[in-house]
Amino acid sequence: MSGGPTVTEVTESGAARPLLRAGRMAWAALGIAGLLVVAWLVVSQLAFVVVPLLLALFAAALLAPIVAALSLLRVPRPLGALLALVVALAAAAGVFALVVPSFMAQLPALVESLTRAAGELDELLRRLPFVSQDTNVREIAQQVLAQLSGAGGLRSLLGSAANVLAGLVLLAVVLFFYLAQGQWLVSSVTGQLPSPRREQADELVDRLWHTLGTYFRALIVVALVDAVLIGSGLALLGVPLALPLAVLVFLGGFFPYVGATVSGLLAALVALAESGLGTALAVLVLVLAVQQLEGNVIQPLVMGKLVKLPAFVVLLAIAVGATLLGVLGAFLAVPAAACIARVAGFLREQRAAVTA
Repeated sequence: MSGGPTVTEVTESGAARPLLRAGRMAWAALGIAGLLVVAWLVVSQLAFVVVPLLLALFAAALLAPIVAALSLLRVPRPLGALLALVVALAAAAGVFALVVPSFMAQLPALVESLTRAAGELDELLRRLPFVSQDTNVREIAQQVLAQLSGAGGLRSLLGSAANVLAGLVLLAVVLFFYLAQGQWLVSSVTGQLPSPRREQADELVDRLWHTLGTYFRALIVVALVDAVLIGSGLALLGVPLALPLAVLVFLGGFFPYVGATVSGLLAALVALAESGLGTALAVLVLVLAVQQLEGNVIQPLVMGKLVKLPAFVVLLAIAVGATLLGVLGAFLAVPAAACIARVAGFLREQRAAVTA
């Protein structure tokens, strides 16, 4: 009559289940970490190929609606992809011709203003009781610039002119194939899975593609609105070099929170050097007001809740991405985090559907 488990055995088995689950989760976490390390090693060794592949995804997500609209008009996808690519290149060339020459012409004056602002900031900091009299913002800035221009900085990022040109050509070719044959590329991968898994994989890819496209298009809109508002405010306040500062604000918009903060501080420093402390404080108020408008009005309107991430997650992702891959990693960090959040949400939905 002793064939069944005793009360003690049942209790011990129940107590062991949380440990078993924790052990499985720990092994899973180690496996995921190992895969991430291997992926990072592959990316770092094959950066010349991987970087254009990744950057082309963002451009493809931006141009995909144009190709889809042309397809509805019975335009073949290869021709629609070519037309979208030509329009994008023409638009980029137009913006380059309008903005870059003026920016480069005012760049020496911007550097001179920042240098004077660093000296004035030194004087302000030395008046504070808890700041050392040896504080020198200019030397700190020079050290940062030296690191950026050293062997591990911009030169390693950009490489030689030939490598940059080859990378741009590869990016354009990859972008064309993404737009023309993106569905075939996805189906050729997901088609290797069993039928139920294939449907789930297709749905997940659609969600990730929608997330990526929404994020990048919204990011451009947010960065453009920030640049227009802050640039107009700088012009109204009489701050010189409003155009190059607005361009920096636009570029900083592609690095959420961090880029806006840095570009806003640069604008305040220029105002400090050219117009005094009062104007610099007004610029800080302007930047903070625009950032509040962006976070509470603009981003919810253009992004909604699709890629909503807490500020802490965004900052942590940017820090990790910058540590691993520099400027490129900081740029890719937030969309990668948004896609990971979408994958986690999809897996939760699948588990809920199974247990329902």
